Amino acid sequence: MHLIRNNGNKLWLTAIIFLPLAGSAAYFLFEILPGLQGNRHMRYAKKKAVEKIDPERRIRQAKENIKLTDSLANWVELADALAANGRHDEAALQYGEIVVEPHGNSDGIMFKYARSLFETGDAARAWDIMEPLEPASVNSENNQRQLLKARILSELDRDNEARDIHANIVDKIAGIEARGHYAALLLKMGEKILAKEQLEEIIEAGKRMSRAQLDEDRPIYEWAASNLKQL
Repeated sequence: MHLIRNNGNKLWLTAIIFLPLAGSAAYFLFEILPGLQGNRHMRYAKKKAVEKIDPERRIRQAKENIKLTDSLANWVELADALAANGRHDEAALQYGEIVVEPHGNSDGIMFKYARSLFETGDAARAWDIMEPLEPASVNSENNQRQLLKARILSELDRDNEARDIHANIVDKIAGIEARGHYAALLLKMGEKILAKEQLEEIIEAGKRMSRAQLDEDRPIYEWAASNLKQL
């Protein structure tokens, strides 16, 4: 309808007819979304749409940038792109090479290294990196560091320490991921009443989120709904 109403390029119509899913997604991405750029939810939706259509794009771009300029920043971007794509084994190896370089062991990079190590299942090494890190100067960054510490401690069965951190940051982090990790820890510890409160908060927060925002965290939302039914 948008294509016909706006007398759009007929090539789009051909693409939509013969490749309905890919054609429609591409049309929405390149023809509709640009007109909605003032809306932050639309900017978020476009970013996610690009990632779904071409999830390797950022990685390829990072590799191209390294060919042009062999700089620490470009190698960090490659590691970040790998991590964002869920390829934490490769990201951890890349971060490991970066942190031994001059100026490569900043707290920010060490945090990313620890996060990828944790995602590969190496909680002990991740903790060795995270424990001595100083608090970040920016609150949002510091909250993310604290969240990772809490997750690592839980994995190491240091649940009481993890619980204290979660309780301190759960209301400071946007979205439902942090609350989901906190609820999971409370369930692990057998604290069902407190866990139920957190699960209910997740469901209410999910109802207030846009579809684009919720899509990324939908597994957490569905996990919360499933566990809430069992309590």
